[in-house]
Amino acid sequence: MKIALVGCGAIARSQHARALAGDTGFELVATVDPRATVPGFEGRHYTDHQAMLAAEPAVEAVSVASPTGTHFAVARDALLAGRHVMLEKPPATTLGEVVELQRLAAEKGRVLVTSFHAQHNAAVERAREILEGHPPPESITIEWREDFERWHGGQAWPWQPGGFGVFDPGINALSVLCHVMPAAEFRVERARLRLPPGAATPALVEMRLAWEGGAGDAAFEWRRGGEDVWNVTLNGAFGTLLIRGVRTLLQDGAVVVPEGPNLEYDGLYCAFRAAIAAGRSAVSLREMRIIEDALAVAAVEHGGEAL
Repeated sequence: MKIALVGCGAIARSQHARALAGDTGFELVATVDPRATVPGFEGRHYTDHQAMLAAEPAVEAVSVASPTGTHFAVARDALLAGRHVMLEKPPATTLGEVVELQRLAAEKGRVLVTSFHAQHNAAVERAREILEGHPPPESITIEWREDFERWHGGQAWPWQPGGFGVFDPGINALSVLCHVMPAAEFRVERARLRLPPGAATPALVEMRLAWEGGAGDAAFEWRRGGEDVWNVTLNGAFGTLLIRGVRTLLQDGAVVVPEGPNLEYDGLYCAFRAAIAAGRSAVSLREMRIIEDALAVAAVEHGGEAL
């Protein structure tokens, strides 16, 4: 199946294009970006997604990996043009935009997928299996901290309105939590945000989550330097599970799933292809709802290091 990639930024180049070069059931035939290109890609490149849609009738699917604020317009135009759509995380700027895209996909008979790459790890899937048949966790702790320059060096859009700030990587943690606890209805009891100088979005988020039978804390941070930390700890009748670095799982301190290769985006595209084959959209609203709830109740501070 022929696919076009909209957005040629760092993640699109290092992850999306690499995965699409493999055995995912897709053939990358076109890319779109007003400024960047994918090195080594020999297909057609466009600076405007509408021009691509008009010129590429054979493209059946569109992967949207451009800045989040552009997702809704690109996805809407692609669905209206009869193409299947996969959205990089965060799927859109607001929950309402995702709901509208979901409605439009159903109306047009196209498949819409909200993709969360962190879910596509053996450690995460095994944690979900262990939790099945048990009461929900009594407590959880999420620690998600990244070096901003390592992942977004030189980019300003994450700090602009609609850019999500540290919720951009933090949604990965929420996607892991939602995947391993599929039946839980999460609510945000309280939250604290810290906005660095000149930013409209947070570099630090701390929030208290609750669900029937348990509660826990999540901390997301963008900082300058330091090692990336991506840990989700769950406590309950099953003992203590630690999803460490997304790709390793420990149960009561013993390794259950050792760290494996990074095949997250390969998994994304295989899941997208399977959804198209089944004719069923796969849209999750839970992660966005947690973020919007946190923003609604948060105490906001200004300060810290400019990033």
